[in-house]
Amino acid sequence: MVRLRDSSEGRYIVRSTKETSRIEAIAAANEFADSFFKKVNSDQARKATTSFEYYATQMLGMQKASAKTHDSDRKLLYRQKDGIVRHFGDHDVSKITTKMIREYLVQLDKTRGKPLADSTRAKHVIVIRKVLALAVEDGLLKTIPVMPKQKTTDTPRHTFTDDEYKKFMKAGADCVTRGDEVRGIKITGHHLRMFRFLVHSFLRPTKGELFGLRHKDIKVGSKPPHLEMSVHGGKTGRRTSVTMPICVPLYRGMLNPFSEQGPDKNAFVWMPEYTNRTTAIDTARRIFNHILAKADLVDDERKLSPYSLRHYALQSRLRASNGRVNIYTLAKNAGTSVDQLERFYLKKMAPTKEMIENLQWRDEV
Repeated sequence: MVRLRDSSEGRYIVRSTKETSRIEAIAAANEFADSFFKKVNSDQARKATTSFEYYATQMLGMQKASAKTHDSDRKLLYRQKDGIVRHFGDHDVSKITTKMIREYLVQLDKTRGKPLADSTRAKHVIVIRKVLALAVEDGLLKTIPVMPKQKTTDTPRHTFTDDEYKKFMKAGADCVTRGDEVRGIKITGHHLRMFRFLVHSFLRPTKGELFGLRHKDIKVGSKPPHLEMSVHGGKTGRRTSVTMPICVPLYRGMLNPFSEQGPDKNAFVWMPEYTNRTTAIDTARRIFNHILAKADLVDDERKLSPYSLRHYALQSRLRASNGRVNIYTLAKNAGTSVDQLERFYLKKMAPTKEMIENLQWRDEV
């Protein structure tokens, strides 16, 4: 018989060598011990509850299914060809090292025609870290392994210039007059007002913001005229945001002036005929691209999108205020941060004459 101490389980393993000779039994015992400890010391989890996949499932279960990060994390974890779980799934979380994570990132680039973007690599690292953090909470790890540092390259958003925005809106008006259709959907004044509303409300053209806005989320204010909007699914969470004055007539212009009861409070404000908001977003994007083409603004090197209208909104607000608008207030109202404004929205914005004068105000040197 051979008896081994399994320190990880806190118990002894007893086996028969099936040998009758003492010398052969010793040789069999040594062979069994070598095989046993190689298995114990491997990176593979001996129990399902200590595996990376177990904690990945736990992490997703703790997230809200409706949260944007839930879908993003799930896709990175369970990509069929090179997902994180496919690589680390059966690994014991306590055996995962910095070197192993770095090797995984190298392997990701080898399976592609070109290396992953820095931001995508960083997302992989963040998800791995979140999974291992749960193992730390359970005591399987003392600390999270040092994550391979990923460089980040800021790419300021593409935006409209004043002239391009005017061309876009004029081309849109011409499309409405001609009765242009995109995949059988007629372009109407409703779509044009929606794009203009996007610029003057600072909303994102997403399911959680512009396309999630319902009539019950809007209050009409005065002095000065504005709309107060409750944004429920914003990128930075729930917030109250106010619009520029022009949004008041844009909103009221859609309402039926002969209705005594007013609009259905639960109805969506923009493109309400689509109960599936993803379909609404896709249709709006196709209409946007059609107008963009008619305005001769399609540029493969500088691709404009509905998001470009939000970027234009933030830049034009600073320009129109001659630099007097409080950048913190603007960031808070738009559901972003001062850091994000400076890095992604305002980095390439040229200063106006008035902004330079405000900077040098009362300079007596």
